[in-house]
This record gives sequence, C-alpha cells and structure tokens, in this order.
Amino acid sequence: MFFENVNEAAKDPILGLSEEFNKDKSPSKVNLAVGVYQDDNGKTTTFESVLEAEKILLDMDISKSYKPIDGDKGFVNSSIEMVIGKNLFSEPNFYPIGLNTPGGTGALKLVSEFLNIFSPNSKVWFSNPTWANHKPIFESSGFSTMDYEYFDKENNVVDFKNFLNSVQNIPSGDIIILHGCCHNPTGCDLSIDQWKELAFVIKEKKIIPVCDFAYQGLGIGVEEDAAGVRAMYEILDDIFICSSYSKNFGLYSERVGCLIYKSNNENKSEKLLSQLKKTARTIYSNPPAHGSEIVKIILNDESLKNLWTKDLTTLRNRIISMRTSLNSNLKELGCSKDFSFIEDQKGMFSFSGMSKEEVIQLKKDFSIYIVESGRINIAGITTKNIEYISNSINQVVK
Repeated sequence: MFFENVNEAAKDPILGLSEEFNKDKSPSKVNLAVGVYQDDNGKTTTFESVLEAEKILLDMDISKSYKPIDGDKGFVNSSIEMVIGKNLFSEPNFYPIGLNTPGGTGALKLVSEFLNIFSPNSKVWFSNPTWANHKPIFESSGFSTMDYEYFDKENNVVDFKNFLNSVQNIPSGDIIILHGCCHNPTGCDLSIDQWKELAFVIKEKKIIPVCDFAYQGLGIGVEEDAAGVRAMYEILDDIFICSSYSKNFGLYSERVGCLIYKSNNENKSEKLLSQLKKTARTIYSNPPAHGSEIVKIILNDESLKNLWTKDLTTLRNRIISMRTSLNSNLKELGCSKDFSFIEDQKGMFSFSGMSKEEVIQLKKDFSIYIVESGRINIAGITTKNIEYISNSINQVVK
C-alpha cells in the first residue's frame, strides 16, 4: 500500500565493499577498503589500555541513566585538552566549548545541522578528493557542496599553491571542511607553516572552518599530529573541530566523538553551546556513555595514558612498516609504477593512484578490495598477505 515507488539506495562506497567481500568465497581475499585497523594476524584487537580501563569502569558500577545532552563534562574537558593542548586550553582569552557526540560522524552531522539553521545560504567546500561520507553528511542537511583543489596526482603531494588559490576564491560566509591530519584518502598533510598561512587566509576571507580530526596519533604522534589544528585554533576567531576516538582508541563500535567550538567571546561560546545542545536533542538526544567513560579514565590516569601511548605507538609503527614493505616489494618486482610516495604518506590510508579500471581488476581477478578512488587501507596489510597484495598490484598496473 505504501512505499511501492521507493528505489533501492546505492551501496555505501566503502561499507558496501565489505558486504561484497564477506560474500566472496576466495581463500586469498583481502579487504583493504574499510578504515579499520588490523594487527598482523588480521584481527581488530582491543587496546590493552582499553581493557584495563574497562575493568576500572566495571568496579565503579556507574549508573546507566542518561548523560546530559552535551555528555560527561570530564570527558569533554579531557577531549578538548587532548586536541588543543594544555597551554591553549588554559588560555584566558579563548573560550572553547564541547559536546560528546556519537563518533566523529555524529560531530560532523551535528555541526552540519547547526550550520544549516544559522548559515543556510552557505556552500560547503571539500578537498578534492575527500572522505566518501563527507559530502552526503552535509548534503543531507540541505547544503550545496563544492570542491577546492588539494592534491597533485602527478607528484602525489599536496598542491598547496592551487589549494590556497582555491581557498582565496571561496566566498565569505561559506564553509570549508579541513582534514586535521592523516588526510583521508591521500595521506598527505600540510606543513605547520602552510597551516598558519591557510589560517590567515580563512580569517581574512571570513570563511567558516570545520576541521575533521579523526586520526590524531596515527601520523607522527599525538602532539605532533595536533600541530596544524592548534595553529588554526590559535589564529582563528572561530573554529569547529570534530574529533573521533574510533581509530586512536580502537573504539569503533562504541561511537565516541567530540564536537569542539572555540571563539574569543565567552558569551558567544555559551550561546552556541545552548543551540548545539538544542540541535543534538533532535538528532540523537544524548550521547552513548560507555566509550566516553573509557576515554576519560585513560586520559586522566597517568599509568593508563602511558599504556595507551604505547598501544598507539605499536599501531602507528606497524602501519609505517607496512608502507615500507609494500614499496620495497613492488620495487623488487620491477613494478612499472613508482610507489615510493607511499612511504611519505601518513595515517591508515594511501592514495595509490590506481585507476578505476585497475581497482576493478584487482577485485575481479585477485579478490583484493579497495575503494574505487584507489584508496588503500594500509592497516589491512599484514606480513602474511603482503606478498600476495604486491604481486597482484604489480600484475594489474603493468
């Protein structure tokens, strides 16, 4: 009687590949599409620090009652301090506010709905390329989306000159989405000087900045990866930062995120907090608590924080090792394409430069699944499958 004319939605460009992968009967199949870290045994294991924090949490016997709309204050403050650092957090002329959100995606959706209320005529600008879910999040809030130049595909580096020119042509009042570190999908980041130059252009042009900060600690280190975000925070009068704890704490299914907003006016910050809470109430009401309690415990316990840093270092070093090994293997095979740029990229992903046709052939002939754009999840490569992956790529790109 109802909904007969509803068409089937297109599969998610990333998670849809995982559905295909799960149906694949090949014993040698490899999933390098979805952005989940795996250890050398191909398992997404729980951090030791998280396991210890869960024991503490169990003994605390915390109520399962609702959290406030903006979440637990201890978690929010710990998140803000982790993102912007102790010095900026205690700066008396800056007024940050934060809300615990259901993951980084929840933070992005909250800010998109908020901006659609208070800046409905703005366009939203994304790097070319960007994360596959970025545009749908903002388009579903009613925004028109545009691209700014970011990546030099010929040389596999940030095309900063064209990037800056693109930003200078963005109209005042429009919204720009930035990747705080470990750019997804390219793995290519700005230098600190470039971040500062960008911040001054954004400030001069009166563009609204939203920074997606999903990979803190996966590039160089927790403090080093935050340098660009902190430079922006210090220079700009207003900035939104969407932080995620899926990757750097391994809390994928717990949905832990934080939306941070900073202004130089305390009254304005408090007004925005009230409006963001009002908006959050209509989307998810209040955030899940278990994962945020784990993060709060770890960040406020020196021993657990040190253990978490060790967990994160192990994760990061394995990714770096796989980058080196993949490039080395392809060189030894005499691959016609130079993949040395893979070692310079940061984070979980590599923008391989493979064509759509090559990506399809990898899946069809070798059951290796990567995103259509050519993005590879380096964290899905192990010492057990790297030879097969290297040989397959070599055959496809020849």
